Order: sequence, then structure tokens, then C-alpha cells
Amino acid sequence: MKLWDIIRICVCIASCGILWWAAGRSEKVKSPKWRRLWLLAPLLALPIDKLGPELSMIPLYIGAVAAFFGFFMQKKQAKRGLALAGAACMALSFPVCLLNPRYRARDFKGDFEKLYSCMREHYVLTEYKGTDWDALYDKYQPIFEDIDNRQDSGANAIAWGKFCGEFHDGHVGYVYKKEDVGNVNKALRKALGNDYGLAIMHCTDGSFAAVNVDDCLAAYGIHNGTVITSWDGKVPDEVSKSSPLYDCNIFSYNKNTEEENFDIGSFPDIDNEIFWSGIFAAGIGGENVEITFIADDASQQTVKLTQTGDYFDRFTDTLDIISSGVNIGNLQWKKLSDTVACLRIKGMSFDSKSYSSSDDDAYNEMKDEIRETILRYQSEGVKDVIIDLRNNVGGSPHMVNGVLSMFAPKGNHYSLTNAVWDKEKNCWAKNEDGSYVRGEDITFQGEELLGDGRIIIIVNSRSVSAADMMTKEAESLDNMTVIGFTGPNGSSQAVGMKAAQNGSISFSNCIVLDKDGSIMIDSGTDRQCSDGDGVQIVDFDSEAIHALFDSNEDYLLDTALEMLKK
Repeated sequence: MKLWDIIRICVCIASCGILWWAAGRSEKVKSPKWRRLWLLAPLLALPIDKLGPELSMIPLYIGAVAAFFGFFMQKKQAKRGLALAGAACMALSFPVCLLNPRYRARDFKGDFEKLYSCMREHYVLTEYKGTDWDALYDKYQPIFEDIDNRQDSGANAIAWGKFCGEFHDGHVGYVYKKEDVGNVNKALRKALGNDYGLAIMHCTDGSFAAVNVDDCLAAYGIHNGTVITSWDGKVPDEVSKSSPLYDCNIFSYNKNTEEENFDIGSFPDIDNEIFWSGIFAAGIGGENVEITFIADDASQQTVKLTQTGDYFDRFTDTLDIISSGVNIGNLQWKKLSDTVACLRIKGMSFDSKSYSSSDDDAYNEMKDEIRETILRYQSEGVKDVIIDLRNNVGGSPHMVNGVLSMFAPKGNHYSLTNAVWDKEKNCWAKNEDGSYVRGEDITFQGEELLGDGRIIIIVNSRSVSAADMMTKEAESLDNMTVIGFTGPNGSSQAVGMKAAQNGSISFSNCIVLDKDGSIMIDSGTDRQCSDGDGVQIVDFDSEAIHALFDSNEDYLLDTALEMLKK
């Protein structure tokens, strides 16, 4: 039994003892104040308890009500009888809790039914993505039923991650409760597999290369950049797909907290998934794995590696090295050279007041700060700006317009189009041909504060939502260039969230349209997103690998600086 339940039962039984004593005392010392004591039992027993309502504690609740009825009795014996009856009933909670196999059981199966039904009803991209809800239910309902039987919170989070990954939508994600962090991280460590001294990445030329290689592998001739041709007889991307976490698309790790923590995202755009397709492979295997690689003399070698621990730390370190942006705060500036400054944007949020507003003017204070900084930098000789959107978590599209308005060429620029909600039919309005009815166009005015200066924006596969929108808008502007190892995430619809007992699910629930009335940015059944087409893809090759993993350089930032020099 839970300690909290044991304490509550004992305290409530003790309160009945107090009522038994008070029944006699109140006859000797007449005072209406004694009657207040009969509120003691229900006050201790009936409030929603710390761990949540529990059916096995019903005897406690009944006993508290029985004891409370003494409030209406005049005779001592009647009061004492109800106090004893209440205490006896409360004591029954002990065997009921101990014998009930579902005592304090968490309803993982019920959560699935609740969240699945909500999302099936309100997910706005069902038709666009060709979602087969019946097939999803048939696939995942038995999984959650098994998790419910095992009461496994770690497996629950992973199962939800895989369910969310089915939609290839960066806005579909599961947030588990804080108290489950330990169990979830333990499950994730186990699912990621064993560490054999290296991670594997898919290179631009189609090969797979060792990265983040442990020094102990130098004896085999394996180092950062070594081409891996097979992992236990299979190509790495095939091996990756056998990982329990492959469809969870886990690409975040917070080293600044006391507890290890993952953010679970997804890859709407198939090109982004291909970029990361080798990284799970290096954790798959038993005590030993056999790998084949191309040695420095161009010969093909095969060696057997022994696992040295779990893959978790190397996996997360690899993500951090490849994905991290400039290490400064949100909306902070850093001067990179005499002529170049960098603006770091980690999330499209300036303050709570502006974030809750749907008016571009709400970001005037932010624009004033940016304008003041740009003018000061210009007086110091700065001509060009790099905007770092790597790992940007998204936020307000109005902040996007506020930032871009500072740099965009003078004139009016298109941002997005809102869809129209049909209040009578309680759905998004459609035309006769099935397309969505276009509502208000959102635009912004450019100020071109840099004049002839150039702007380079750096993105990655975790630049999501409003960062996707900023990428799409920037691609159409003549003075801006977007670069990255990949395009941005590929998700732009507005988001809703539904909470359940053990966690919450977020999903796209509001339509955002492009100027032609099509769904903005999000990928359909072809897994191709409408932003990122104009991104200049930086080759992930031996040069990039050595810069990242041997020299600890920010290769994308250095590439941007080199582009500005030209």
C-alpha cells in the first residue's frame, strides 16, 4: 500500500476515536462547539487525495460519512455507535486495498481510448494525410491494453511516441507527467540499446559514416568519417528501423537539468528522416556486433565490436553536436566579426502579453529593440546578419512577421492565410471542389534596415512550426538565404492539447493556408513539405564530420560566414 493511504486511514480511524470520546464529553460539558468535531472525519477522508481518487478507498469514504451522521444525533450511545461503525468501515480499506490487484492502478488503456477519440474527432489533417484511424486503433489498442496490465509508464510513453510518429506531423506529440521521468528515461535507455564506441550518420553522398567515435576504436582503424558499409550484415538505415524508438523520432536532450529528458518530435518531411536514418543503428546488437567498413587504404575490413555500456549518452551527445545552435539566449545578439552579427531565436515568443495577441503591433517593443541593435551595429561597421533558428520550438507567426519586417525589402510581403470556420456546421468551411475557403491574408511591411546587407538564416529538422513559417517567408525574399544540413521540420498548423490521467497529447487542430488556398507547409501522403525547397543544403560529408567531431567547430555557422565573405 501507498504510505499516503496508510496514513490517511490511520488518521481517520483516530478521528473516530476522538468522536467516541467527544460523545461522552459533550454530555458533561454542554456547548454547541462540540458539534464541529463531527466534521473532522469527512474533512480528512473525502477531499481528492494526493494520489488521485481510488476505488479501493471507498470503505474509508463510507466510514467518514457514517461517522459524520453523529452530527445529527442527540444521544451519546447513538453518536458512539456511529463513530465505531465508521472506524470499522474505514479499517476495511486495508484488506480491500491489499487484495485488489487494481489498487492504485493507472488507467493507461483508458487514456488511449480518451485521447484517441479526441484526436480522431478534431485532428484537422486526417484527410490531407490519408490517416486510417481504424487501422491505428487496431494496431495500438492491444499495445496499450498490455501496458495497462503491466502498469509500465516507461512503455506507455514510448508507445505514445510511436503512435504520434505515425502522423509525420511535428505538432503531434505526447507529454508524459513529471513523476514518470525516471521510468521513461530508464525505458528509453534500454530501448536505445548498447554502445559500441560510435554513432552513425547518413552522408549527403548516400554513404554512412562513423561519427563521435571513441578513441578505443583507433586500434581497428575506425575514426570519425570512416565509411560503415554494414552493421551485422545489413546497411545501417535498415538496422535503424528495427530500433523500438525509430518511429518516435527522439532528438533532444537537456543537459542543464538534474534529470535526463527527451523531447519527442517527428519528421514530416521524408528528406529529414533520411538525414537521421543511420543514427539508431549503432545501438542495435547483442554483446558483440560485426561491422564492415572502408579502411584508410580503401580496403574493406570486418571487425567484431564489444558493447561497453548503453548508447544513450553517445546518442544524445551526437544529436547535441550536430543540432545545437549558437549558445546564447533567445533574441540575443552576438557579434561574430567586424562586419557580421548573429541573432539567436530559440522560440517565437517575446513576452506573454504579445504572445497571446493576434496583432502584429503587439511586437512593436521587440521591433524597437531589434531596430536599435541593428542601428548600433551598423555604426560599428556591421553589414550582414545571421539568424540562427536551429532547434527553434515555434510560437507566434506574428513574431515571425515582426522579425522579418526589420530585414525584408521595403514593401508589402505575404505571410499566411487563415481558413474560415463555419459556425453553423461547426467545421472548417469548404468550397464546392473540396478546397478550404480562404479567409484573411496576413501580410507585413519590410523596412530593409540593413540596406544592401545580406541575411543568412540557419535551420535544422527541429526548426518547427513558426520557424517553418519564417523559413518559407524568407525563401521568397531576395536579400535572404536559408541554409542547413536539412530543411526545417515541416509543420505549421495551429495546435491544441488534450489532457488525460497519465499525460497529454498535442495535435494540429486549426487550418492555416497558403496564398493558393492549399494547406501551408505540412506534408501530405507524399511526405514532402512545401517549405525548405529554397534551403541551400550544406553537404554532410567528411569535411563537416571532422569539423564537428574532431575540431568542435560550428560547421554551419562557419559556412554562413564563408558565404558572406564571398
